[in-house]
Amino acid sequence: MGSRRAAPFVFSARATVTGVSRRSWVMSLVVAAACGKGGTPAAVPAGSAAPAGGGARTGAAAGSAAAGSATAGSAAAGSAAAGSAAVGSAAALPPHTRHATLAEALRATIPDDARVIGFGELHARVDRAQVRSALAAFTEALPAFGERISDLIVETWIVDPRCGKKAVTATKKLETEVKRPETTKSEIEQLADAARAAQIQPHAMTLTCQDYEKLAPEKGPADPVAMLGLVTRELTRIATSAIRYRDPQPGHRPWIAVYGGALHNDRFPAREVAEWSYAGAVDRASGGHYVEIDLIVPEFAEPDKPSQAQPWFPLLAAADRVLVWARGEHSFVVILPRARP
Repeated sequence: MGSRRAAPFVFSARATVTGVSRRSWVMSLVVAAACGKGGTPAAVPAGSAAPAGGGARTGAAAGSAAAGSATAGSAAAGSAAAGSAAVGSAAALPPHTRHATLAEALRATIPDDARVIGFGELHARVDRAQVRSALAAFTEALPAFGERISDLIVETWIVDPRCGKKAVTATKKLETEVKRPETTKSEIEQLADAARAAQIQPHAMTLTCQDYEKLAPEKGPADPVAMLGLVTRELTRIATSAIRYRDPQPGHRPWIAVYGGALHNDRFPAREVAEWSYAGAVDRASGGHYVEIDLIVPEFAEPDKPSQAQPWFPLLAAADRVLVWARGEHSFVVILPRARP
């Protein structure tokens, strides 16, 4: 990814438009950093309600019906405290599997025929609990399954010095808008280093000088709509290019990974945000072998209202290990263990 300064991830969010202006709505998404999935998953084939493979399965089938809608999830788990009360017994939890480590969970969950894996996270922010991020957890786990990955595409960019002050100014405006901690920059560098150590080719997005001007005009505010469109364009471009480049190579590693926010990787996006998901294009390019995996830090999700409305939200109270919940076909939520006091 080069030695030039990496911008922090430009992560984004999901919600439903409620009559506000498009720009105001999108800005609320970016600032909120929600991870709610608004679309309707395709029917899960029989027997695949939870990942196949390792891990102990817990939760009653009835739990899926009880938490199968956003309304039920929100009512049952409107806050962390309410969630704890609602899920005091294993029978009340949605069906899930339990794993000792993130690496173990991913090896057990990712289908054998996967080609591209879109990892999305509910990311760290300066106004959320200061605990280990999903990005740091993913980096730590990477050596345990990295031998299957040829390319890692990261939702970040390298500030291009050829674009001068406008590139630096635009990047700083976006950093302010998305409330990213300073530690995110070093975590991105650590992920790139871990990828290279595992002989994985890391990729960052490419921004033109005109892109910087669109993202954050010199005399105006940052434009989140332009940002979401640009991120979608770049992640789609790099992922599909990697498929075309690797597929003719004999003996290539089977997986291409994309790491970013939990908007762009969505296999079942809500209509209002579907234009910002690369999943459909990448699934077609991979012959139907795209897999979506969201990584959730409980402390980041608990105060997040869209997350409180999700069927997986009750699992946060039981997150003493890595938990995996199947959203739909080739779509999974991985809940990381709660930080220990």
